[in-house]
Amino acid sequence: MTTQAEELLGAQVTGADGKVVGTVEQVFRDDVDGTPAWARVRSGKTGRFVPLGSSQVTRDGLSVPYDTQKIMGGPSIDAGQHMSAAQAEELSRYYGLTVPTQQSQQARQTQQTQQTQQARGGLTDEEWLVRQEERLQVGKEMLETGRIRLHRYVDVEPVEQAVHVYHEEYDIERMPVNADERTHDFSEAEQEIILHEERAVLRKELVPVERVRLIARRVEEDKSFRDEIRRERIEIEPEQQLAQSGMQSDTNTRRNPGR
Repeated sequence: MTTQAEELLGAQVTGADGKVVGTVEQVFRDDVDGTPAWARVRSGKTGRFVPLGSSQVTRDGLSVPYDTQKIMGGPSIDAGQHMSAAQAEELSRYYGLTVPTQQSQQARQTQQTQQTQQARGGLTDEEWLVRQEERLQVGKEMLETGRIRLHRYVDVEPVEQAVHVYHEEYDIERMPVNADERTHDFSEAEQEIILHEERAVLRKELVPVERVRLIARRVEEDKSFRDEIRRERIEIEPEQQLAQSGMQSDTNTRRNPGR
């Protein structure tokens, strides 16, 4: 992987099973060639390591060829700011990577030492002042901030709807007859009619009216963090200043002979 370590910090890590494992919190380089070799992935309050040799940087972040269960089941290692050879070997064995033998490791360290001495002109470490400084690395982690739940209830409410209906009632209709109307013998007779009415019939049906679901909306923002870093400074001290410092030390000794 030729990607710079700074570009991987905060990248979203996706496993081979398509699940998001977490985000890259820290990147550890190889002690020999200085290339990014391991990444600490932060998932909640847990941090696990993944190898970067076979990983790929995608548009969505960092894709690793190991599933989430494999990554989260890895050894818990406290590497601090530097990963030791023993820690790297333990992780390599867990992921089934080729672990260099102790002899080859010593040969690599010897070669690195020789290259360093050649770059310094053959001088030893005692002839150099090494200046150090702290550099701030900002990582990101995924935290759970809350839970939102949709619940479907059943409400009962009264409804009223007007329906136009009718019913039949009886009425007696009388009409006079003229003299030409035929007569009949006295006898009993009857007439019957059937009365009708309309009644409302209630029927219910289920009708889908809406789809509702919860989705997480990603809101991006920039935040500033403040901290302090330390930096060593190397300056030249003139001989006169060194002499004055020595004289002050002798004066203090004469004033306080018992000290």
